[in-house]
Amino acid sequence: MKIILLVPRVVSSYIAQFPEVRNNAYKYFNYDNRVVEKSVKRFDQKPLYKGPEQFSDADYGGLVNYASTLINPILLKYNQRVAREDALHMAIRSYSEGLFDGKVNASRYEVLLKAVSQKQVMAKKKTEPSEPAPAPAPVTISPKMLKDLGIMRKEVPMKRKRFQGIPHIVKEKGKVIVNKS
Repeated sequence: MKIILLVPRVVSSYIAQFPEVRNNAYKYFNYDNRVVEKSVKRFDQKPLYKGPEQFSDADYGGLVNYASTLINPILLKYNQRVAREDALHMAIRSYSEGLFDGKVNASRYEVLLKAVSQKQVMAKKKTEPSEPAPAPAPVTISPKMLKDLGIMRKEVPMKRKRFQGIPHIVKEKGKVIVNKS
């Protein structure tokens, strides 16, 4: 016997971030157990007009990718937020012959703007060279461990103070600091 759980499929990347999707009364209504009657496909032509509720994640993903390519580097140099907003405005007007023109409300605009900025940050991380590794820190070994290893204290390299030039072993609560070589 198989148990089937019907869960609303509102876990898409862009659409799930919209406030009208997150803050709704869906959980108060039980429409998941409805019976769908059979229907015959009529093979009508799909309408050319696409409403804002018919956009998929692929549509929004394409818009975000296109907007990230339109960012003006001169404007980005002076104000990053304004450069991203300008690129998103141009993308909404021109992407796929104006498919999104007039169909993006303020809450969706903020989600898309955040996605454009995240995409730009990810692209910046990929292009920047990684920082060199920091120098290794000196290794601290206790005198007891030196004794267990059979090493005499005289054999341990001593840390010198720069200004005095006098060699000595630095002690911290029973530990000897040895420079790693």
